[in-house]
Order: sequence, then C-alpha cells, then structure tokens
Amino acid sequence: MTRKRIILTTVIAAVVIACSPKTLIVRQMTDMVDSGVTAFERDSDLDLTEKAIPANIKLLEAMLANSPDERRLIILIARMYGSYGFGFLETRLEKLLYSDPHQGPDQPGIEQLKAQINRTYEKGMTYALDALELSVPGARTALAKVTTIDPYLERLDKDDVASLFWYGFNLGVWVNRNLDSIRAVSRAHVARKVMERVLELEPEYNYGGAHLFLLAYFGSRPPMMGGSQDKAGDHYRQLRKIAGEDYLLADLFYGRFCLHQQQDREGFIEIMQRIADHPVKDGDRALYNAIAAQRAGIYLAAVDRLFD
Repeated sequence: MTRKRIILTTVIAAVVIACSPKTLIVRQMTDMVDSGVTAFERDSDLDLTEKAIPANIKLLEAMLANSPDERRLIILIARMYGSYGFGFLETRLEKLLYSDPHQGPDQPGIEQLKAQINRTYEKGMTYALDALELSVPGARTALAKVTTIDPYLERLDKDDVASLFWYGFNLGVWVNRNLDSIRAVSRAHVARKVMERVLELEPEYNYGGAHLFLLAYFGSRPPMMGGSQDKAGDHYRQLRKIAGEDYLLADLFYGRFCLHQQQDREGFIEIMQRIADHPVKDGDRALYNAIAAQRAGIYLAAVDRLFD
C-alpha cells in the first residue's frame, strides 16, 4: 500500500508540475464559460445578451493569451464570434436595410456595419481553423485547395465536430455577406462540404445546425448556381425532426430563403407571422427563437420590398 501511495503521489505531482497555475486556472475558467454560453442560449433577453457577449469574448481572448493551445477555449471564441455576428450584428444590418423603403444600401452606417460583420466572421473562421490545426494539422493548406478538401475532412472524427461546424458556419455566413466578391463566392463550396461532413459525424450538433445551414445554402440559390428546392426541403424536414417544431430558426430560414426564392408571398407571410406570434420563453432554444421572432418582424414589415 505504501508503494502504491508513493507511485500515486508521484503521478499527481508530475501532472501538477506539467500544468502551470495559469493553465489550470484557464481550464477551470473555460469550464465555467462553457456553461455560461449555454446559459446565454437559454435566455430570451436579446438586449442583455448582446451587451454581454463582446465583454465575454475579450475575456476569453485574454485567457487564451495565457494558454494559447487550449483547444476548447479556441472553439468557444469561434462560436461566440459566429453567434454574435449572426444573432446581433446581422439583425441590426437587416433592420437598417429594410426599415425605410426610401433608403438604399448606401445609407449612413451600412458600410461600417458590413465591415464589422466581415471582421467578426473572419475572426471566427481564424479561431476555428486554429482549433482544427491543433487537432489534425494541415487544415489551412488542405481547406484552401479543391483537391485536398475531401481527404482532409475524412481524417476528422466526432472530436472535431465543434471546430469544424463553427469554421463552416463563420465561413458560410461570411460568403453570404460578400456575394459580390469572386473570392468569397469561390469559397462557398468549402462551407458546404464542411457542413456535409458535420452531418456525417454528428447531425444533432447545435440543434441540427448543419441542416439549417444547408437549408439556406440550397434554398437561396437558383439551380444554375447549385441551388435545389428539393434538397433544401429535405434539410428543413430533417432539421425539424432533430430540433422540434418549436425551433423557430428552421421556419425563419425556410421562409426567408426557400419561399422567397419560390416567390411564394402568401406562404412567406404566413410562416413569418407564425414566428412573430409564437411566445418566446426562457429555456432551450430561447435565444435562437427570440432572434427568429425579431427577424420575422423585420421581414414582415418589408414584404413589399422582398417581393417587388
């Protein structure tokens, strides 16, 4: 017994010595922040959450400076950049674009906000790539070439789903905000392949978020650009099976991208009104549902412009 205790004590001491006090603190804080992000997503108070996220991102980045190889922390930062950009900055932009029918896309503040959105998603992409590099080196090189994307993605497993998803998410929404850029459009297929790999590994991740992304990807494009209403509809049905009928982002995306592409004005109004009228309560999916309700209100007010 004495010998076993000595061995056990030696092992514990070695682990403690290997981990600096700063590293141990960062790991403990990462656990706390991870739980905090979940708490954010269960809160329907958009104003409070919007104000809280930037400060938390800066806190995480300060923590990362003391432990630059803490992969879980890197993924958290990528996730928060993507969530902040989509949930709040893009909502603000949509409101500016559609609030006044007499104002065009060049009204004051639009370009600055677009630039901020781009920076936000680019940072999210960078962090997610850093996480992938720590797990399976070669991500930056492999994902930059058509011939090496698939072989690299095949090397990833379920442990890489989070970093892979948030890379695809940040990349995809960045592409959608820069459709006038050849460079951005040329990266759209990468986001699609990444999300399809997420579905192969863990389709339930983030309430079926890869299905949500691919619903928008296929639903918003004409056939000559790779769009498919049949594929979009299938992703919509799969998403509802995973996340449930009360997950309002599924209906929002189906209305905004599919019904708009189909020019189904009546269907669009019906689905957006249902989202806007749906009671939003704290709990699972509360943040996403509150964002969906806010966006639905914006789109309802802009029906005449969307279907002009």
